[in-house]
Amino acid sequence: MSDPMLREKKFLKPVLHILEEKSHDRNSIVRQMAVRGLGNLVYGAPEKLKKHKKFLMVILIRALSDPFSSEVIGESMKAVAKVLKELKEKDIGSSFRDLTQEIRTYFDNEDDALRLWSFVLFGILARLTKRKWKGYFAEQECRATFHLCVPFLGLKRLQTAVNEHLDGTAELKPEELQVDICRHLAKENAELLENLYKSTIMYFFSRWEEIRAVAAKL
Repeated sequence: MSDPMLREKKFLKPVLHILEEKSHDRNSIVRQMAVRGLGNLVYGAPEKLKKHKKFLMVILIRALSDPFSSEVIGESMKAVAKVLKELKEKDIGSSFRDLTQEIRTYFDNEDDALRLWSFVLFGILARLTKRKWKGYFAEQECRATFHLCVPFLGLKRLQTAVNEHLDGTAELKPEELQVDICRHLAKENAELLENLYKSTIMYFFSRWEEIRAVAAKL
């Protein structure tokens, strides 16, 4: 994909379609190499990247959920990282939602490499987020943070309640989540609830009006 000849339309388009076809191959190594080739478009024909961005993202997002090979998934994550670094939020379009949801599924994966790359990709997406997807991304980040942190509290019933709020794609309702958390802490860990209360009071003096208002509600 680094050959200068690929910069010509008559050569690049057929190669992309061949790689797309090979990304469905029964052999996982062939699928992996196809995904790698698509990611390397960043080096071979960077000026053509935005023109083919939708084509690339559809294939790479699909490869993120490869049911048979963690190597294909890892390769796709690396390819997505290369592509995203050359794009802006507006270039990703509706793929932003699908990509964010797919990446989140690997936060607690048993494969260390997949977990690492999922956080790398989430960080890249965070830097890209400016306007349209800012609210959606913040909500996804909130879900991911809760999923990762709640197990360390050691409160199984609280974890179950939190999972009921965070699982799935339904709109997050922060006030209901807060009420459930405080209710469970009051029953199971009064000391932890008191620490939460003391921490919340500190935000009454925040410079930002929105933070003060949310702290008061909590």
